[in-house]
Amino acid sequence: MTGKLLYWVLGILFLLPLLNLLLGIHPPRFQTDDNPKRYGLDYEPVTFPTSDGLTLHGWFIPAASTSLEPLGQEGMAGNTCATILVGHGYPFDKANILRHVLFLHPRFHLLLFDFRYFGESDGAYTTAGLLETQDVQAATEYVKSRSDVNPSRIGAMGFSMSASAFILAQHPDVKAIVADSPYANLEEIIARQFFFLPSFTKWPFVALTKFYARLFLGVRVNDAAPAKVVRDLANPLLLIHGDADSQIPLKHSRTIFANADSSKTELWIVPV
Repeated sequence: MTGKLLYWVLGILFLLPLLNLLLGIHPPRFQTDDNPKRYGLDYEPVTFPTSDGLTLHGWFIPAASTSLEPLGQEGMAGNTCATILVGHGYPFDKANILRHVLFLHPRFHLLLFDFRYFGESDGAYTTAGLLETQDVQAATEYVKSRSDVNPSRIGAMGFSMSASAFILAQHPDVKAIVADSPYANLEEIIARQFFFLPSFTKWPFVALTKFYARLFLGVRVNDAAPAKVVRDLANPLLLIHGDADSQIPLKHSRTIFANADSSKTELWIVPV
């Protein structure tokens, strides 16, 4: 009897973290029924490759009016408009956040894109921000290649997973980041997934989840730590977080803010 109980305990110990990882990297795909045409916006469906061979899909929405911008050296007002990379949250798609960023459209070019695995983009799994830094790199290089984009005026606005990915990427050509509800480190998010366990019993399950991520995906969970990376972030950062966020608690943005350069970083706490 004691032997069987030991087998059950060991089985749960080793299989539960594996199941947690599999569910985390293969969440249900939500396809949002929305597109720019619904709002009367001109847009261009685009694709671009990542450095590891995936094809990402996006929408490039040109600014509504370039008359807001003065003529630059190029002699074209359109080339002086800033371009904003817009990223969605986990486990959604670009269409899910479209209506939330329409206020940016009159003044900015927008690139909304599906991160790997989600929406229309390639990818067998998501890593919630780790490999997604390559997606940020790909999106940035894509907009820089466009003749109607000023490569010196690129910013990013991300939600949840993408907010963290934009910070983690630290792309030098992304001159400012708005991060809505980012996590401070992915390890804490994993620990929250074992909410049904007493706090002192979670550590072996978290440790095994991290081990499996390294073994099967080749990624280090500890590398997904915006709270550490932000110390070296060279450009301005605006953190936005709801004070009653049940998925990623406010303390995550507070931790990032505490580690950031206070002269370049602001924290906006939104009361709910």
